[in-house]
Amino acid sequence: MLFMLGCSTAIATGPFEGLAAPGFQAPTMDGGNFRLEQTQGKPTVLVFWASWCGPCRKEAPEVARIAHSYGAAINVVGVNAGETLSVARRAAAEMGVTWPVVMDSDGKIQSQYKVTGIPLVLVLDKDGLVRHRNNGVPTDIHRLLDGLS
Repeated sequence: MLFMLGCSTAIATGPFEGLAAPGFQAPTMDGGNFRLEQTQGKPTVLVFWASWCGPCRKEAPEVARIAHSYGAAINVVGVNAGETLSVARRAAAEMGVTWPVVMDSDGKIQSQYKVTGIPLVLVLDKDGLVRHRNNGVPTDIHRLLDGLS
């Protein structure tokens, strides 16, 4: 799939570095509706997680520090990997998740992003290009985000 920028530049779409992140639309944990396109204009940290994932719980405070540190300069979005709303809400409260959480109850977003393990963290630039993809928050997240701001 190609993503058009302007009238002459096409960028391939995919969930890997250097590609335009695949768009998706899904309900949020708070009852809203989320579209990935609404994050364009600012760098975005996209975190796939679940309540049963020990490493997800361990890195949640780091994601919270990033969200707090950058405030409105970036987007932080969680994607809950296939759990019920009640389980996700309880886990988010326990983990201190204050950023929007998208519910991927049917696994379509995980499939689209070729998620093979969680936590999976993607950093998108302001244009929606994937600049980082790895299991867990990168050690140089601040340098990466500062370079994208």
